[in-house]
Amino acid sequence: MSGLDILPVLVTDVLFGGLFLVGGASKLRDFTAFAETLGNYRLLPGPLVRPAGAVIALAELALGAAAIVAVPLGSQIAMLGVAALLLVYAAAMGINIARGRDHIDCGCSFGATHASLGWELVARNVALGVIAFAVFALPISARPLGPIDWISGIGAVAAFTFLYLGFGQFSAIRLQRKAVVR
Repeated sequence: MSGLDILPVLVTDVLFGGLFLVGGASKLRDFTAFAETLGNYRLLPGPLVRPAGAVIALAELALGAAAIVAVPLGSQIAMLGVAALLLVYAAAMGINIARGRDHIDCGCSFGATHASLGWELVARNVALGVIAFAVFALPISARPLGPIDWISGIGAVAAFTFLYLGFGQFSAIRLQRKAVVR
């Protein structure tokens, strides 16, 4: 039975692993700011915000490391956790947007910029969650990788990293302009 080719799985593992490692590290680097951002979502009782923040940051680090270190087949389990967190993040954003609280910081830009919530961020997290779940759920067709595979894989990681960062910057600028218009 054939499944997903190993090359896109490896690219996904590296991309999501890197995303979660950087995200978890940035949350721990400025944990006070992250806990404040998490508290602004108003989804947890006050006393649970800091412990939940610590669990989220540590889970991101663990899942990020597992996605990269356990490449390729062991990373499938990490991708289930990645998918779950991304979908929880999307739900938290969606709940706050529906409440009319789209002015709060999304907490998803590694502390570099502040972006308020928007449906495009919800859609991005759902799409990434679906991709992570597909890597978890679908069979993988392993094969030896040649030089062209390595070049293609490195190029894909670089391209998708720039696309992700560009999307984040676009969202931050667009959402900041929206906040100024209000």
